Order: sequence, then C-alpha cells, then structure tokens
Amino acid sequence: VLSFNPLIAKAEEGGNGNGNDGSGSEMILFKDSNVGFQIEIPSNWKQSEQKLPDRRRLLLFVNSDESVSTGSNSKGPEDLMFVAYTPVRDDFTSLSSFGTVDQVGQATILPKGQLAGQNTDNQMLMSESKKNAYYFDYTSMAPGQPKRHFRTIFTLVQGATGGAGAVLVTITAQTLESRYDAAMKSTFDDIINSYRKL
Repeated sequence: VLSFNPLIAKAEEGGNGNGNDGSGSEMILFKDSNVGFQIEIPSNWKQSEQKLPDRRRLLLFVNSDESVSTGSNSKGPEDLMFVAYTPVRDDFTSLSSFGTVDQVGQATILPKGQLAGQNTDNQMLMSESKKNAYYFDYTSMAPGQPKRHFRTIFTLVQGATGGAGAVLVTITAQTLESRYDAAMKSTFDDIINSYRKL
C-alpha cells in the first residue's frame, strides 16, 4: 500500500516557501506499507512508476517546476528522486551480505559510469551506516554533461516480496551540482533525514 500524507510547510529561513524550486517547500509523506518504509518528498514533485521485466520496480519523483526542469543543457530533469525495488536471493539476510558500507560504495557508486559503459568522474563525499541502512553522498560527471550531486540510501527489507527473500530498496535524490548548495541541499537533507523503517 502506497500513500501520501500532507505535512506542515517547511519553509527555510530566507526561502520563499512556495515550493517552486523544490527547496524550502511543503513536504508530503510517502509511505510504502508493503515494503515497510516512509520518506518525505517535496509536494510539487510528480510521481510515476515503472515495472521492469526482471521483477524490479522503479518509482520516480520529478520536480514539476518547468523553469528548473529545463534550465540547463542537461538531458532530463534536474531535480529528481527515485526509489528502486530489487528482489534479492534468500541468502542475502542483511545489508552486510553485500559488504561494508565502504565496499558497497566502491563496488556500486564509484564505478557507476564504468558499469554503464561510460567514462565518468565520480567522487564519494560521505558514506556511513546508520538506521539499518547505508547512506552515500557523492558527485558524478559524464562526458558532455554537467556535474550532478547524489544522495543515496541502501536498505534491505526481509519478506517484502510476499514470500521468501528480501528486497533491496535504493532511494536516490539527485540534482545539478551547481544547484546543490544554493537551492537543494536543505531539501535533500529533509528527504534523507526523514527516512524511517515502519
């Protein structure tokens, strides 16, 4: 069961609080009761869903403000968050089954471009393990594209497949690095800090 609940406005000091750029805006609660987590997202970000042929599922939340979404030469929207649901084998019983937070970062985050066949410049800014999840803060730049800033949570949920096995839930928020400090850091902090298991 997926649900949204309006929360109180979270206008930051000095912000306009109108939600037009995704920062200092009203947040809403996204709750996935089936998988067992909740997280807050800006109320003006639009949701879509894709089901992939390999049983994976992807939820996408995109900043709907057109002046932000088309403000550079990058391909695609500038501010977005996705939640990826990946079923894993029964013997993956905890996040440590994938390795330590640093090992996961080295294996999945830093070689992100090489895994997709691209030569990208990736830099890990922070990685930590807390709340039964792995947290990553990093930047990535692909050739011919502006540098992007990412904040990611990895968590493993047992029994979320409806039977044996678990689901790896990956929550990633991203924006242009040029927007991060000035416009989006506080919003990303709100998103990441709001994550809770149910």
